[in-house]
Amino acid sequence: MLSFFRVTFRWASAALLVALSVVDVSPASAATAVHKKVYLLRGLTNVLSPGIDQLNEELHRRNVDVTIANHAFSDSLASEAIEGCKSGRFGSIVLVGHSLGASAAASMAEQLQRAGLHVALIVTIDPVTKIVVPSNVHLLRNYFLSSGVGTVVERSGQFHGTLQNVDMGKSEYGHVSLTTAPVVQNQALRDILTANSSCR
Repeated sequence: MLSFFRVTFRWASAALLVALSVVDVSPASAATAVHKKVYLLRGLTNVLSPGIDQLNEELHRRNVDVTIANHAFSDSLASEAIEGCKSGRFGSIVLVGHSLGASAAASMAEQLQRAGLHVALIVTIDPVTKIVVPSNVHLLRNYFLSSGVGTVVERSGQFHGTLQNVDMGKSEYGHVSLTTAPVVQNQALRDILTANSSCR
């Protein structure tokens, strides 16, 4: 009888070891995925950035944590982002802005930089003021109309991330309708969903 229990115990132990080797129970795998926070910033009025609203709806459908607001609220949103990153509530920060919202997105990134934090992604759509991308940004993709009011984004001397200026000047879009252009919407959505560099 004793040998029966020994054999049974050995068999159960072997089965448990096999199960543990198949299922990764390390702390890293048990940790939840990085919590991404996305801020969408409209331009001068809340009705002239329709593509920002489209992105908001699509991100909500995909259960992404997103806040949409007018560019005028960027300072308070930056404070929220800083607190969220420092507390660990947010793991990654994404900023998207149209027109004056593009400038506000860059301003938020600068405030995060002063707090010693990083931005995974900025998407700017037809910015109307000069923007210099701060060095704490991993990727900035700028869509602008060289035939209109839009401007290129410039790199700072310390910037080592990726900056891409996409001139949409030869398209049929205008300052408002550019926000809804499929190429902008589709690439912005892909960039947002794949952005995951840490804000700390």
